[in-house]
Amino acid sequence: MTIDGIPFNYPSIEQLRKNGPPIEHPDSPSAGAEKGSSFQEALSEALNEINRLSGKADGEIQNLVSGRTQSPHDAMIAMEKADVAFQLMNAVRTKIVRAYEEIMRTQV
Repeated sequence: MTIDGIPFNYPSIEQLRKNGPPIEHPDSPSAGAEKGSSFQEALSEALNEINRLSGKADGEIQNLVSGRTQSPHDAMIAMEKADVAFQLMNAVRTKIVRAYEEIMRTQV
């Protein structure tokens, strides 16, 4: 019984250098790194949005208490939007902390 070798059909390093860098798939993680925003920027924008929603909820409550508006619905909707945004931010924060702790537990 003979065992045939696995055919080697991959291009050589010289062929790769001659053809240029490989084309990145659009769904790869590094494909949008240059043109997209960084994780820090995205997180900062999300925190700013949460702060804006919280401020809007505070303003709606102030309007309701001071009598400038008679609709408690707007205040409740603004408060719920701020609450949901805060809960989402807290869940993301928890995931980030857990990921960091997992990385720190990784033995090298």
